[in-house]
Amino acid sequence: MDPLNGTAVFFDIGGTLASVTLSAGGDRIEDLAVYPYVPGVLAELAGRGARLGVLSDPGPIPPADVDRALEDAGLRRHLDPELVLYGRKDTPRLFAQAVERAGAADRVLFVGEDAGERARALQAGLLVAPHPRLATAVLDEQAPLRYLRVTVPLAHAGEDWRAELRDLPLLPLHVTGQGGGTVYAVGTTSAAARLDDLGFLVDRLGTEDQPLTTELYLLRDDRQVDSGFLALDGSSRDLFRTGPAARAVLASTADGLVVAVPAPESVEDYHLAASRHGHNLRLAPAVEPAGDRAGAAEAGVVGPAVTPEEKEVLDARVRPEHLAGHLARYTGTAPACGDGTVITSRHVQHPGNAAAVAALAADLERIGGGRLVVRRHVFAHEGRQLANVEAALPGTGLDGVVLVTAHLDSTGARAADHDPAVDAAPGADDDGSGLAGVLVAAEAVLALDAALDVPRRAVRFVLFNAEEHGLVGSLAYARDQALLGTPITAVLQMDMIGWDALPGRTFELHAGFRRSPTVQARSLALARTVAELVPQVSPALPAPQLYPHAGEADPADARSDHHSFQLNGYPACLVSEDLFAGPGPDAPPADMNPRYHLPTDTSIDADYAGDIARLVTAAAWVAATR
Repeated sequence: MDPLNGTAVFFDIGGTLASVTLSAGGDRIEDLAVYPYVPGVLAELAGRGARLGVLSDPGPIPPADVDRALEDAGLRRHLDPELVLYGRKDTPRLFAQAVERAGAADRVLFVGEDAGERARALQAGLLVAPHPRLATAVLDEQAPLRYLRVTVPLAHAGEDWRAELRDLPLLPLHVTGQGGGTVYAVGTTSAAARLDDLGFLVDRLGTEDQPLTTELYLLRDDRQVDSGFLALDGSSRDLFRTGPAARAVLASTADGLVVAVPAPESVEDYHLAASRHGHNLRLAPAVEPAGDRAGAAEAGVVGPAVTPEEKEVLDARVRPEHLAGHLARYTGTAPACGDGTVITSRHVQHPGNAAAVAALAADLERIGGGRLVVRRHVFAHEGRQLANVEAALPGTGLDGVVLVTAHLDSTGARAADHDPAVDAAPGADDDGSGLAGVLVAAEAVLALDAALDVPRRAVRFVLFNAEEHGLVGSLAYARDQALLGTPITAVLQMDMIGWDALPGRTFELHAGFRRSPTVQARSLALARTVAELVPQVSPALPAPQLYPHAGEADPADARSDHHSFQLNGYPACLVSEDLFAGPGPDAPPADMNPRYHLPTDTSIDADYAGDIARLVTAAAWVAATR
């Protein structure tokens, strides 16, 4: 290859070079874990003469602390000290300073995962790339990046074709079809031409360099699906008929619309009418496009049973009043913390989101009493630094990690003229109910651990941010765990567990993952473990509606945060209220919360939610100890 003398390359840190976790208070770097492919990329660029640097917004972290973290992670040795810049990236100013620092460089490249930052870098005159694996290709080819849809011809669908994609300047974002026959990706023109030569069917989507300043989403038009073929009742005309929005739609598929959302717009601006739970999905890289990572642990316990001692603790520690107490503090009916802060919304664009993150971290530290390691996992989204909240109980004698999860953000997007930056979005059911469920699960698992002192796997309690914007926080977290080799054996996600209006107290378990039969089978084994515990720990609940069932597709496939883990090869299932009709023609109708995504989502049935949270807690304890 030709040398890259006269080239300067700047990288963002978190989400681009490494997974970054902060202290519970958000003021200290606890871990900066470099992604495994990054050292090779940096070594290749430096070996060809490029000068390397970073552009990072450290927020409240002192720059000297970031320097130490880069040194400890082995990244500092790759960097030119003159090209390490810290500051806000919400204007082109820091990027312009980078150009000045690069001096006589004839090419300056910024590599970062956030479209807003890439747009501002372009304004300052830099080249940009959305991922380190595309950096060299952007510099060498100096050709446009395109969104590509790569389809395997039906006659060759069973062949081993994925290796060909890994060797190309191509970044897979989304795989569809049973076993994965169509890949949406970002690639160079040379990658597209090479795929043409190999016999793949390649569609060039959108315009040249559109991936530089946009993020790709799948938007599900549930109203169109319900109305059926040739019934003109979809939502596309309302949003995508004219103007800039019309240029955002790249394709119409059986799964939904593929839309490139440009910075600084938000996916919030594309809320389709009559949408059901999980109506949007951010298309982002996973560790393996096939979603069938080798070595993923088996999940599920055959014939699970809880002991009388375990049941006694569960009954005492997971009660309706416990959920109600936690819920009140995160939905604005009680102060969230001692300073009198009231959280009226947890929307990512509202100040209440950061307040909720801080309150959750403090709550989990208080609950843990020094036994939980509480951290913030940070990621960028729509020009903001957001955080997931993680509390880890270290393992004692058994290998593997069990996750109990929910999402912490909320939205009121279905309300007319809703302003997410200022208006209330209490999200009591979606997903304050799951959030409260995770907190009581943490209290109960700690009590079980103290009372029984048995060998167990590590247990993590994780609250994900930006779920309402397409599973963004869980996608970042799950990808990072897979890249770092975390041996996750089970993920139990609670998303909307508090609404029950129709008779029967019905609820659902979702394990479907049509892209990989292996991952689906592991997830289904986990869901069956949950189902078998119902009569033992929550006998007021009926048997769950378990998906997939008798050949029916799972309607919640890719609609909640459990999907992010399945994408990366981990077994995961969703526990929810009765969101969907079925399974089977004789099943009761859906019992969907009519206040979904409205400011009126202010209350839950705490008895019902408590039964579900107790069930999930029992399943997590069984998965951790058997």
